[in-house]
Amino acid sequence: MPAWNFETERLIIREYRSSDVEDFLKVVTQENIYATTYGIPRNYPKKRAKQWLKFVRSNIKNMQSYEFGMFLKENEQYIGNVGLINISMDHNHADISYYIDTGMRNHGYTTEAALEMLRFGFEILGFEKISGLCMSKNPASRRVMEKIGMTYEGTLRNDLKKDGIYYDIDHLSILKNEYFTDCNS
Repeated sequence: MPAWNFETERLIIREYRSSDVEDFLKVVTQENIYATTYGIPRNYPKKRAKQWLKFVRSNIKNMQSYEFGMFLKENEQYIGNVGLINISMDHNHADISYYIDTGMRNHGYTTEAALEMLRFGFEILGFEKISGLCMSKNPASRRVMEKIGMTYEGTLRNDLKKDGIYYDIDHLSILKNEYFTDCNS
């Protein structure tokens, strides 16, 4: 099984290493990341982070999901996570997932990394569809999905309960033919 490593203009996107745990924790435990994501727990002790990194590596090995660390090319600083999750081989589909250090937002890094994940998903893995979900209260995440060519499919009302509050979830997607049409235009 190859080690998955990608380079974009400004980023290195690579598989996590055990040595990434401290940098991972500095980012994933930021309150704003917790507040605007649906899969990240509030409490993230180091032991749990180590287990999660092992889980991610196992998922890649078993082709169940592909989550990678995002690092700046210029200094190898860890700035976030990007990947394809919830893979269904039966339906040839995956969901895109990402978060970024709150201090690194509004520089286009997430869009750059997400575009690379579309390339990976459609050109290398051969998916038919890649979807994305975000909390409706997170317009920045939705903008990333729109910038990479995804189409709004609808809002799942009160679909997520977090800290006793129900949140709406926006659903966007892009099909393989749309991706290749956009790439060639």
